[in-house]
Amino acid sequence: MKLFTQDWLLKLYYEVNTLIAGVKKHSLSINNDTNTMFSYYEKGKRVLGQSTMIFIHGFSSNKESWLSLMKNIPNGYHCIIIDLPCHGETIELKEDDPNIDTFLDKLKLFFDKMNLIEPMYIIGTSLGATVAAIFATKYPKYVNMMCLLAPAPIRKYESDLIKQIHSGREYILLPETSEQFHAMAELLTINNTNLPKVFVNKYFKSRLRLLNEQKEILRSFLEYDYLNLEQYYEQLKYINYPVLILWGRQDQLCEVKCAEYFSTLIPNSEVIIFDDCGHFISYDKPEETAKNIIHFLDFHSYCLINL
Repeated sequence: MKLFTQDWLLKLYYEVNTLIAGVKKHSLSINNDTNTMFSYYEKGKRVLGQSTMIFIHGFSSNKESWLSLMKNIPNGYHCIIIDLPCHGETIELKEDDPNIDTFLDKLKLFFDKMNLIEPMYIIGTSLGATVAAIFATKYPKYVNMMCLLAPAPIRKYESDLIKQIHSGREYILLPETSEQFHAMAELLTINNTNLPKVFVNKYFKSRLRLLNEQKEILRSFLEYDYLNLEQYYEQLKYINYPVLILWGRQDQLCEVKCAEYFSTLIPNSEVIIFDDCGHFISYDKPEETAKNIIHFLDFHSYCLINL
């Protein structure tokens, strides 16, 4: 029985789910000062005239968090699902400044190395949505469509949970015990996991190897990036391509009232609110999320063709 509690159980689970989702794992080194080795999944092949979909996970998460959604993406679409620096299996061979600007520059180098010439459809969740939004304003020629799943709010709309995290309770997002991990899951999702406890505990332990690096990222974000979010987001009012905004009505971390802020700010935006859904939208509503992401791409691609 002990055999099934080893790390390979987690690896096997991911491998089975990658097969079901129809994705393949790759790695790509970029030539920057820290020699970053990106880990990513790819689904489908590039289609001329169709935007590649880029999926960016949230803080302290990984590319595997998209697998339940990827099962609902047809094979005819080209998808890249990436591990951000200091997350998942993306490797930093040297230390670097843990801030959003660093993430943005490394993502640009990754896209350049991938030779993703045509503008992309970027989908981000939580802090990944914030990264996507700021990337789109810093490198506008790389993007022609965007989907934001509950991005981090500005100070005016911060939730009680964010206030607690800001006051020093980092364990809410960076649990250090299995009990804290289960408490985090209950706060951020509506659907309880049916996975065996031994597996969930194994997954939690796999997160601990990046705990110190992610603490630095969180502190940097709270001390600098978070304080300047409104200034960053203000640039979104100048983009002219379509943006889909998805939110869970029961989101306790980034409350649903923030959706109106983004829809008012972004000219060509559409908002969809999911009932019975927490902060982990792609986990609570994988089928509905995938359906809306694809419909948005198809509809606006058709509109572009017929302009």
